[in-house]
Amino acid sequence: MRRLLVLVAAILAGLLLAGCGSSGKSADAPAGGLTLVPGDGVVTVNWSMTPGVDYWLFYANSTSISTSNWTAIPGSRSAIGAVSPYVATGLTNGAVYSFTLNGRTGGGPGGDGTPSVSAIPRLAGTATASLPAPWTAGAALGANDLRGVAWGTAFVAVGANGAMYSSADGTTWTALNPSVATNLNAAVYRGVYLAAGDGGAMLYSTDAVTWTPRTTGTANNLYAIATNSGLFVAVGAKGTIVTSVDGITWTAAANSATANDLYAVAYGSGLWIAVGANGTLITSADGSTWTAVASNTALDLKGVAIGISTASNAFLLVAVGANGTLITSPDALTWTAQTPIGTNTLSAVTYGTQFIAVSANGSIFTSTDGTTWAGQPSTTSSNLNAIVHAPYSYSVVGAAGVNLLAQ
Repeated sequence: MRRLLVLVAAILAGLLLAGCGSSGKSADAPAGGLTLVPGDGVVTVNWSMTPGVDYWLFYANSTSISTSNWTAIPGSRSAIGAVSPYVATGLTNGAVYSFTLNGRTGGGPGGDGTPSVSAIPRLAGTATASLPAPWTAGAALGANDLRGVAWGTAFVAVGANGAMYSSADGTTWTALNPSVATNLNAAVYRGVYLAAGDGGAMLYSTDAVTWTPRTTGTANNLYAIATNSGLFVAVGAKGTIVTSVDGITWTAAANSATANDLYAVAYGSGLWIAVGANGTLITSADGSTWTAVASNTALDLKGVAIGISTASNAFLLVAVGANGTLITSPDALTWTAQTPIGTNTLSAVTYGTQFIAVSANGSIFTSTDGTTWAGQPSTTSSNLNAIVHAPYSYSVVGAAGVNLLAQ
């Protein structure tokens, strides 16, 4: 297979150099060369484009690259007809990637390549020597507390008194007309957007702009909502659990195995996991019938997430809560109390390319293995209430409209 890939690359290289027709010409490489901006598993490549020139980009996990040797580098890639800025995705954080680019007109042969330049993708949200302040604060989104955030085709943030905002990039936000005046506590996306709140409120949207109230069948507050490939599950006060396959019609769970408030819910390893007051931890295979599981803590659990630990290269469940509480599990059934993450209440945790937990005093903590955590520079001391992972970034929202972005 590798020999076949090398052969294909060699044939392509020949075409790139020879051109596809006699009328085309080589073009000069951009005078300023390439400028690289590393991100989380990505590198954004910028150059000065000349009208009428067709650019071809070449890159590889290597300390250098040229238009003549790229086919000999294992795993090298090319982007035909590349346009600046070009985002090279699927890269390994911590690895060196080199880039070069040439141009042509009229389908002619490629000209000289730009000098090889390199960059190292890095985890979003973690401070490095080249990025000492990984979290950027946006302008406050009103005066209401923001309590939930989701990513679909856009970011959606929701909060107290029906506050709702959307953003395409996590930086520039637009206020949405509130569909309800009640507190909205959580949001999620799977084909459609949903926002859950006090009094059993549930809002439904296909575009993050127009929202329609849905009936959940409960008057209890809903504090969290999650989804897998086929089901939505919302949890809340007094052990309330409601489920839906489409976000429109909701059904009460057969049982919740608890009367305690439930503050967070997630899905992973074939099980739903919900956590809540007094160390409550329950699991379910179908979202309807739940079983209580020993959490090894009596403190409130506020967030739960599933990811991959670099220590075991296997799935790991992480739950966080009051007084920096941290518990972990490989299977959602047996939980181990770990060294607390600080002393403040951890209000939420997520996993994208690493675990990230946020705190009631503006603190942000990251971990690649789920057990060893490091505090990160934060630009706020306000309470942080929710976090979501989007492609190549994380968005955090909190008290008085605070919002942070790490890319």
